Amino acid sequence: MSNDTGLYAEVILPLAIPLTYSYGVPIEYHESIQVGLRVEVPLKNKLYSGIVFCLSKEKPVTKVRNIISLIDAQPIVTQLQLDLWTWLSEYYCCSIGEVMNVALPSGLKLSSETRLLINQELDYLDLDLTNDEYLIAEALSIQNELTINEVQDILNKKTVYPIIKSLLQKSCVRIKEELTHKFKAKKATYIKSTDQFKNSIEEALALTTRSEKQSRALLSYYSLNRKQSHVLRKDVGDMAGVDSSVFKALEKKGIIEVYERVISRIDLDGELTEQSIQPLSVDQEKALQNIGVAFNNNKVALLHGVTGSGKTRIFVELIKKVLNNGGQVLYLLPEIALTTQIVQRLKSQIGDQLYVYHSQINDPKRVEIWSAALLKNKLFIGARSSLFLPFYNLQLIIVDEEHDNSYKQDSPNPRYQGRDVAVKLATLFKANIILGTATPSLESYHNASIEKYRYIPLLNRFGDSELPDIDIVNLKEAYKKGLVNKGFSESLLNSIKDNVAQGKQVILFQNRRGYAPVVKCKTCGWTAECSNCDVSLTYHQKFNELKCHYCGYRTYKKESCPACGMHELDLLGTGTEKIEDVLLDLIPHISVNRFDHDTTRSKKNQHQILEDFKYGKIDVLIGTQMITKGFDFENIGLVGVLNADSLFSFPDFRSSERSFNLLMQVSGRAGRRADRGKVIIQAFQVDHPVLSEILSSNYEKYFKRELAERKNFIYPPYYHLITVWFKHKDFQKTKGAAQFFYEALYPKLGNRLSKPVDPVVIRVQNRYQQIINVKFEKANSVSVRIKSLLLKTKSLLKSHTEYKGVSVILDVDPF
Repeated sequence: MSNDTGLYAEVILPLAIPLTYSYGVPIEYHESIQVGLRVEVPLKNKLYSGIVFCLSKEKPVTKVRNIISLIDAQPIVTQLQLDLWTWLSEYYCCSIGEVMNVALPSGLKLSSETRLLINQELDYLDLDLTNDEYLIAEALSIQNELTINEVQDILNKKTVYPIIKSLLQKSCVRIKEELTHKFKAKKATYIKSTDQFKNSIEEALALTTRSEKQSRALLSYYSLNRKQSHVLRKDVGDMAGVDSSVFKALEKKGIIEVYERVISRIDLDGELTEQSIQPLSVDQEKALQNIGVAFNNNKVALLHGVTGSGKTRIFVELIKKVLNNGGQVLYLLPEIALTTQIVQRLKSQIGDQLYVYHSQINDPKRVEIWSAALLKNKLFIGARSSLFLPFYNLQLIIVDEEHDNSYKQDSPNPRYQGRDVAVKLATLFKANIILGTATPSLESYHNASIEKYRYIPLLNRFGDSELPDIDIVNLKEAYKKGLVNKGFSESLLNSIKDNVAQGKQVILFQNRRGYAPVVKCKTCGWTAECSNCDVSLTYHQKFNELKCHYCGYRTYKKESCPACGMHELDLLGTGTEKIEDVLLDLIPHISVNRFDHDTTRSKKNQHQILEDFKYGKIDVLIGTQMITKGFDFENIGLVGVLNADSLFSFPDFRSSERSFNLLMQVSGRAGRRADRGKVIIQAFQVDHPVLSEILSSNYEKYFKRELAERKNFIYPPYYHLITVWFKHKDFQKTKGAAQFFYEALYPKLGNRLSKPVDPVVIRVQNRYQQIINVKFEKANSVSVRIKSLLLKTKSLLKSHTEYKGVSVILDVDPF
């Protein structure tokens, strides 16, 4: 316990606890402690690194313990970030510690349970380490891993976090959880002259008189060495026109040394390729002017640009202006897969003034970029996690593909909508924000219709490019006439053949991965189901496996039915893997690949498939919804949708909106240059309103119809929606907890509260589920009151021993 230190800190810990914790600030830290610093604090029998939330001279009522040490010299979190964290915790009904846990890279979060590993990519003996750092590195080289507590024992010191921070900065150690990313430290090969020839160019050249290549290499090295302290071997080789054998010969003569050096990954994502910058079209100029009007009136700009209209070109103009004025820009993308193509396009036009940040980047790099956001005026490109970077001069936020549901965080808390958080972030920074899409979300379009946002249409494609022709194939009629072969209508199959023959490429869209979603016995009706979830197992032919797409359970497919022993097992339904198999059977000579979760697990595979398609090595690319997200390829003549009906039938109030968006987006991949493309959509429900609206590209009709339905059935954007989830391994406990929650709240909320119901999948990962929906008016006072009631009822439920183990999740804006 502390004595009266005269200064106290409220500290955020990365835990799901409702409040901050109070700690005394030792007198020796009074001058140096600041809001936003990391501090080492005790909690029960553990140590944590927390963030100082606020400081006060008022002594807490309860006894408090002292801060052990300050980890940082300068804050790693800004006041505006803390304001954002506070808003997130209040709006999304979670603790500020849960926000901190999601916001910070793992390299900035330490606890006594954190395990350290030696960095095998470096020799710690070559590093400039203090005595304490050397002891830890030596111990790790022997014991493989150490906890924070073990580090304290080795050094016989209580305060070790600053030492660990220094070891992390020197890349000497890693945090164990980082290794799940399987990234290696990036190294480059350099050369330098040996001490003997450091200042003796003539002597060195005298030893190479018999080799013109060696002389050229030496002259190139000395030329580059005048401008830079570390000279890349590749740069010398390129300048001199020599290969590695020349450097080996020079090394053998003792003239040069070859060495490796760890380099920053920050500025090396994406290749710098030359692309000519087209002048803005009349439509783009007009859109840019309207965006300026929106910004001058402090409004969110909603740029509704059809696919191929040149939205990115407009973004480039806005980015350049901010960077030239010394500001920071955040460019948000819904999918990590999109970053490579966007980075290449932006680098060609603004140079290396950009950083890429997302969850698949290894943690040391994320920490580097985190630090850069505190200091540098750059363009930051990333997925929704980049919203948490500690910007200091953010002037513009671009939310590309703003309609995409990938901006919604499903788990863990906070379950936030990235688009909405971006709007809040812009408000805090007084920054401008633009939402760009070919298919605006209903929420954004509604905000524009009530003039909360400024609507900016860009409804013509850039240059000579035209929107594609769209044909709807009636599968019911086609099957009757025998014009369907293994799921392909005659019209679609012939169009694929024609396009490939003309050197054009094809995209086929099927929103199911795997080979077949159902395996069923013809004799007894048995179906392969997951042992952990109430869903069927999907057959994946490549590995002869049955997989659950909810929990990851997998088992080998058996030749006979486990229920009756018969060998007649049907593979029902169609996934991307089956389409690939069937297409190669129907058109054997073509090159086919898939772009789905199974083929793009690694960043390398993802990049390779996109590069192969870009350079024409793939004739037909088959993909799930991943392929609909903003990719720009020049040579696509045809887009085919195998089964549009599967999109309409999902039991969700947003299924019509998602269907429209997906079909419009995938259609937009076709004919993005001079030649007009074609889209063929196969469906049984050809009279579905979404299909007629897509056929006529009638956005206004679609928006009016969909918004009227939402209003009629009390759904967003006219009302707020919170879904309360109840999860437990015991079905009766789950139902009992949901019923208890409902009965406790109904007298206060009435018909705003739905009765407990089963979700689409009742059991996932051996936990049964129930849901309650809460719909209420869009008034801030009502929202605050209802969220408070929900949190209190959740606490009341947890106080009952019977329901203590039931997970209760409040999902605000579950869409």
